[in-house]
Amino acid sequence: MANDKKKVLILTGPGGSGKTTMADLLVKRCGFIKVDGDRLDSEFFPEGRHWLPESSEKLRQAHDKVFIEVEKLFNQGRNNVVLDYIIFGHYLEFFEKFEKEFGNNLEIKVLFPTKEEMIKRDKERKCWTTGTLRIVAVRAEFEAIRDAVGRDNFIDTTGQTPDDTFDKYFNHYSSCARGNKIKKCCGK
Repeated sequence: MANDKKKVLILTGPGGSGKTTMADLLVKRCGFIKVDGDRLDSEFFPEGRHWLPESSEKLRQAHDKVFIEVEKLFNQGRNNVVLDYIIFGHYLEFFEKFEKEFGNNLEIKVLFPTKEEMIKRDKERKCWTTGTLRIVAVRAEFEAIRDAVGRDNFIDTTGQTPDDTFDKYFNHYSSCARGNKIKKCCGK
């Protein structure tokens, strides 16, 4: 697949919005390469606390590390790349850096179910949780940049199963996977 047809898809949103679930489905069904931004930035934030004002410069360093990993995978492979990442601040600066590098090859999708839905999903997790206060705060940060990112890039997944969301918003990537000889790319 030529670079002009490959995509970098940033999946972002507050905790409990479904980023990791969608990213995993894109890997399984469409052959994407997944970058777990939250894992990569843990070098800078082993205790969390990304959002604190005193963490601003470290957050930029973490964003640079995530960017470099996405850029490397995009340039060396044939597959689309999906970035699963909350981001935790400097959102527009982060997006602008990706837009400058990837141009029309970039898509940004903010998974954005209702606050109540995210809190419910977060509490149902079997691993770590984000917590209600952080979900509410990060949701407000995303709401504040909705117009700048583009309202059509916000996806309300409230009441949807992961399969519903995939079929409605991401199934168009299945044709890319068929070109890469990924079988059962549509999960059927």
